[in-house]
Amino acid sequence: MKTTILSILVLTASLSSLASAAEAPPALVSVKLVENRPLSPKVMVVGSIHSRSQAELTSGIEGRLAWVQEPGIHVSQGDIVAKVEQTQLLLQKAQQEAQIEYENVAFIRLGREFERLVKLNASNSASETELDKARSDRDLAAASLKLAQIKLKMILDDLDRSEVRAPFAGIITARLHQAGEDIGRSVVIVQMTDPDDLEIRLYAPLKYSRRVNVGDELNIYHTEGEFTAKIRSLIPVSDIRSQTFEARIDLPADMREHFSVGELISLALPIAPKQLTTLVPRDAVILRSSGAYVFKIDADNKAIKTQVILGDGEGEWIAVEGELADADPVVVRGAETLEDGQQVTLKTTQGLASAATISAGT
Repeated sequence: MKTTILSILVLTASLSSLASAAEAPPALVSVKLVENRPLSPKVMVVGSIHSRSQAELTSGIEGRLAWVQEPGIHVSQGDIVAKVEQTQLLLQKAQQEAQIEYENVAFIRLGREFERLVKLNASNSASETELDKARSDRDLAAASLKLAQIKLKMILDDLDRSEVRAPFAGIITARLHQAGEDIGRSVVIVQMTDPDDLEIRLYAPLKYSRRVNVGDELNIYHTEGEFTAKIRSLIPVSDIRSQTFEARIDLPADMREHFSVGELISLALPIAPKQLTTLVPRDAVILRSSGAYVFKIDADNKAIKTQVILGDGEGEWIAVEGELADADPVVVRGAETLEDGQQVTLKTTQGLASAATISAGT
């Protein structure tokens, strides 16, 4: 008896629930149309942020360091970042200036001697041999003076090199030697980088190098979202071990403030020719433990649950495989609470031919 009563109560409750559902108004949803368009299959590769201006600075002369800029300091183009002691160079400069004076005096003296012998030779008071010797001595003195002047310029160049200057604006990233140390001409003193002029470098499998070209746009993903950027240059060569090629990509100016040198990012690299692909908005996809699905709207304004297999993404769209056709409306807002076969009312949404609100039963 009790079992019979309990069964009647359960049946009554179920019928009541069904009646309420039937009387409930249609769900209000927003939709967009499925698109079929060419899309290349892609593989995700890792890239990194680099500065386009990096330098290891040397003095180009031998000597003892007098001062070196500290790491972390921002410098402008032309600022001094290291100094080599100038004592020896200044002494060499003074010595060479004195040598030039000496050579100049000798040149003037020999020039006068040559002019005197020219006049004596005109009156047959000096031989041709004496005249030729005076001419040679004068010319040698002129050459010695010129060599002394060139050597002074070399000393002045070394003095200029004793102050190592920044070739571009940037930040000192490393100080490899301290004041007081003796260095050689090619010894790196400091390293510097321009943290504002950035680019992306990626290393991808060499077999994909023919799938990309200079000027192609790639989708780039980072912690704050995604954007696109163009390939500036390609280096499609490799070695036996790495079997990778390098691509360099210009980082858009409006994105540079979001990145630092050395940061890793992900890039979608095309690996095959474009194929006609079914795309749906990312907002239309519902992910559950059982898989992914979307709700498409049929001619009777019912939401039909459609299982899909996800593919590559392209901005706000994602490739899918499933029972979807071009221009099928899929729900992008309100799908979370929908049931398979539920009646819906469509909001006015971009991508629909009609902006009218359609209610159930009309």
